[in-house]
Amino acid sequence: MLIDRIDPTVTYDGPRAALATLSGSPIWGLGDGFASFAEGQGARLLGVYRPRTPYGPGPQLGHYAAPGGREFLRIPSYGMVAGEDWSLRAAEWKVFWLLWQAGVEVLLVGGTSGTCDWRTADEAVLPGDFVLPWTYFSLDPVPTGLPGTELESVLAERVALMDEPFCPSLARELEREVRGLETSAFRRVHGQDAHVVLNRWQYGAFETRGTTLFLQQYGRSIDCPVITGDCLSPVLARVCGMHLAYYHVPANWAEGLRPQDLASTLDQLYLETLPRVCATLELRLLSRIQPPNDCRCRDLLRARPPEYRAALSPPAPEPG
Repeated sequence: MLIDRIDPTVTYDGPRAALATLSGSPIWGLGDGFASFAEGQGARLLGVYRPRTPYGPGPQLGHYAAPGGREFLRIPSYGMVAGEDWSLRAAEWKVFWLLWQAGVEVLLVGGTSGTCDWRTADEAVLPGDFVLPWTYFSLDPVPTGLPGTELESVLAERVALMDEPFCPSLARELEREVRGLETSAFRRVHGQDAHVVLNRWQYGAFETRGTTLFLQQYGRSIDCPVITGDCLSPVLARVCGMHLAYYHVPANWAEGLRPQDLASTLDQLYLETLPRVCATLELRLLSRIQPPNDCRCRDLLRARPPEYRAALSPPAPEPG
């Protein structure tokens, strides 16, 4: 998206809430039936909106009351819109502009991934596990701010330090919740103390065999298991002042590491195995969590001295 297409006059007129969920593939099997499933769990759909953003029409936004009455927002599947290229930076700009304007403080996101763990089965991260990543890296550039707003990321104004990108306090809450499920839905739970590293991958394709072999050997060299999969921008979450609660369900071995039929096995997992378990987990969590005060998420967005901004070229004058 070109910068000159931004419309800074757009104002947000949708619902507001401190909590939001953007989970994608773990809940895909519900299709457009999330609202009816949520109502069966004691939640209520209060309204569905399609707000405008400075970057174009936004994704669908649902406004819910969780069991007990606490309100939350839901944007389906990371904010992906049918027929739009999610790899464009404007896609995540739209999502985070909406969440920022809506006053979201806690962002819950779940994804699925392939595992590149080199270790033996008794300790490795395997398909069917539940993982709370400790940190991440990306081989692709990620959005770093919201252009045309006060949150436009200019390093001279503020810098998002990416230590603890996934809020440790919320990770502990997620781990406590998943261990409290009535049935043993996951083979093993790996908390942040397992030091699992997430590779934020390019949307739209599985990794090449060369990439996954590299990730497997990289994990071995740093003595940290690596998983690879979808992930919203932790940088944008930090820039927008949000606590990011992120969970992953390894769905398969990363491409080329084990014999597998990705298409059939993943379809069964997404359509039958994960959706109700993960939606139940999220609804339970959204009914009780509060924005934490025992983490460093807000402190890690650092303002910089005004002299840094003054050292740059001034903005160009408006034409005419």
